[in-house]
Amino acid sequence: MDFDKVYRKFITLSELDLEQADRWKYLVYESMFDISDILIPDYDSRRYRHRITTAAAALAFYRYKKILCARGELSGVKAGDLTVNEDRTSVDYAYSLYCDALLAISDLIMVDDLIFGRTDSFAQRCNYSCD
Repeated sequence: MDFDKVYRKFITLSELDLEQADRWKYLVYESMFDISDILIPDYDSRRYRHRITTAAAALAFYRYKKILCARGELSGVKAGDLTVNEDRTSVDYAYSLYCDALLAISDLIMVDDLIFGRTDSFAQRCNYSCD
C-alpha cells in the first residue's frame, strides 16, 4: 500500500490542507496497518490497490471524525428552536464511507474464524457518542 496515495485520499475526504493534515498522518499509518492486517496474504496488490487504498483512507477519515467528535471540535447550527448537530451526522457519514470501502474489499479479507472475529469487531460502530 502506498502511503502517499492513501494520504492524498484522506486529505480529499477530510477537506484539510497539507498543513492541517500533517498532524493526522499517524491515523493514516495506523489505518494502513490495520487494513493490511485483515487482508488475505496472497491478494494481487496491483489489481486491488485502489480499493485497498480507499479502505485505508476511509478508516483514517472515520477515526479522524471520531477524534474531532470526542474533542467537541465538530460544529452545529442553531436557528431558533431548530438545532442541526453536525457531530453525529459527520461521524455517521464517515462510518458509512468506511463500511462501503470495507464491503468493497470483503473478498480480500481473511475469513477463518479467528480472523473473522477480529474483522467483525474491527468494523463495528461502537464507543463513540456525540450526545
